[in-house]
Amino acid sequence: MTNKSKVQKRKIIYLVKPRGFCAGVKRAVEIVEVAIRKYGVPLYVRHQIVHNRRVVADFEKQGVVFVEKINEVPKGAKIIFSAHGSPPSLYKEALQRGLTIIDATCPLVTKVHLEAKRYEKEGYFIVYLGDKDHPEPKGVLGEIKASSAVLIENLEDAKKLTLSDKKKIVILTQTTLSFDDTKEIVIYLQKQFPHLTLPPAFDICYATQNRQEAVKALAKMVDVILVVGSRESSNSKRLKDLGIACGRPTYLVDDSSQIKENWFENADKVGVTAGASTPDRLISEIVQYIRKSGVAVEELEIIHEQISFALPIKI
Repeated sequence: MTNKSKVQKRKIIYLVKPRGFCAGVKRAVEIVEVAIRKYGVPLYVRHQIVHNRRVVADFEKQGVVFVEKINEVPKGAKIIFSAHGSPPSLYKEALQRGLTIIDATCPLVTKVHLEAKRYEKEGYFIVYLGDKDHPEPKGVLGEIKASSAVLIENLEDAKKLTLSDKKKIVILTQTTLSFDDTKEIVIYLQKQFPHLTLPPAFDICYATQNRQEAVKALAKMVDVILVVGSRESSNSKRLKDLGIACGRPTYLVDDSSQIKENWFENADKVGVTAGASTPDRLISEIVQYIRKSGVAVEELEIIHEQISFALPIKI
């Protein structure tokens, strides 16, 4: 059977909104673009500016160099810190090396950094919910003493906690985790430690929550869901997991080359969404690939987003 005959079985693609770039990612990408125009290349970025391979590859083609270690950057150069946040030790190391720092940390992540420092100063023990392999927790926990916090990844970790000697306990969370992601752990901790302080409501990234709510709504309308995003992206992977949990075959793809024909053999309605670090052009490429046999495309707005973040005063 040809690719065309298989695709013809699909009747409509629902392109859900919100999808793709969130305000923090837009800001970080724009910071790099402005810095390229202002200073030229090579320009150095510590870690992937956002977790999307296409975005990183496009910047690399322009002469941007991505590094993990500060000592990889020539002395006196300019370095951009990624949207995910970085521990104070890296800022100190960069300054000692004579580097000019341009900070692209998402303002929502910065807010959690400040909360961690404030709660520690007020004598709280911090239970931080997050992924140990993600850069965001490393940045937040780097703000405080190791004895002031514990990182919890799942319910099993929570059940191992012994905090009977801690009078003041607060929960903070990685911004890319939604209420659903943390609900089970938070409920358990509330029962074990009734006096704990719950995480501030606005610590959860609006984009994470909105995109997950959109997938829940989308799952009720379609046969198959495509999530456009990188496997390095925490929120993209979670969108895939959520689609599956909602009872729909859900696939995470970086680009159209990863799409398999048999995913759509029995699908009349296909839903397309994207992680918060996925550029519009990549989403468009995938939609064009799917619709090449004339399948209709319909925009489906679940939640309206109007949030934006200003660029730093100094770039």
